[in-house]
Formats: sequence, structure tokens, C-alpha cells
Amino acid sequence: MSTALRTVFAGAALVLAGFGGAQAQECPTEPMFVGVSGPNSDVRQSARRVDQGDWRNAAHFASEALESGTSNRNKNAAAINLCAALANEGDAGTADACATAIERNPEGWEAFTNRGGAYWLAGDHASAAADFARAAELGAGEEAVAHNSALAQCNS
Repeated sequence: MSTALRTVFAGAALVLAGFGGAQAQECPTEPMFVGVSGPNSDVRQSARRVDQGDWRNAAHFASEALESGTSNRNKNAAAINLCAALANEGDAGTADACATAIERNPEGWEAFTNRGGAYWLAGDHASAAADFARAAELGAGEEAVAHNSALAQCNS
């Protein structure tokens, strides 16, 4: 075999190996959660903490917002943030917090994304996939939606 032909085959093998590696990277192993911000300082802090993965403080600030006299808009956002925070802490109140987030935000892709993530972490992949599908209907094109849709598809 000529040197030129070996070079072509070696290059093709590298391209195929790189393609296979790229495919494997498209399958996430953990759900992505989203924080929702608002004009209330506790809501902003909870959203920032969700984005940072600081679950304990995210839960604290979200709870403060929910217990305050802030607007429904802020409480809606806080409920979504609390769902994410408690899910990642493995808290017994996760199911209630996520149900509240859905009740307050029935057309919010963020609520379905976070509840789906909570289901995923709890091992209920079928319920997670259903919530991820609903989030995809409501928030097509969002990074977390695409991430979690890939997670569900790769593990089905």
C-alpha cells in the first residue's frame, strides 16, 4: 500500500473516531435545571444560586420569596427555583415543591424542566421523560430543554 493511500485511510479513521466521540458527548448523564429570575431580590438570588448549583442557598432564597408578600410573578419564579433546589438536595419536600411550581406555572417550560429533572434524580425516568416532552412543547429551542430531551432519548 502506498504512503499516500495509508495517509488517506488513517485520516478517514481519525474522522470516524472523532465522529463517534462527538456522538457520545451528545448524551448527557444528568438533567439540567433552570433558575428563573424576577424583580424581587430573593428571587434573583435563588435563580443565581440555581444557576451556580448552590442548592442549599437557592432553597433558602426561594423559600424566603414564597413566604414574603411579593407578587405572584415572583412567587411563580421562586416555586420553580425551589423545585430545582430541593430536587438536587434530595429533600423530602421535592414532590410538593415541584407540584406547586407546575400549579403556579402550568404553561411554563421551566417548571416542567425542573420537575422532570427531579423525577430523573429520583429514578422515575418515565415521568421525567413525560415532563421533558411537555417542556419541549412549551420551550422549544431552550438549551435546558434540548439537553433534557437528549437525556431522555439516550436513556430510553
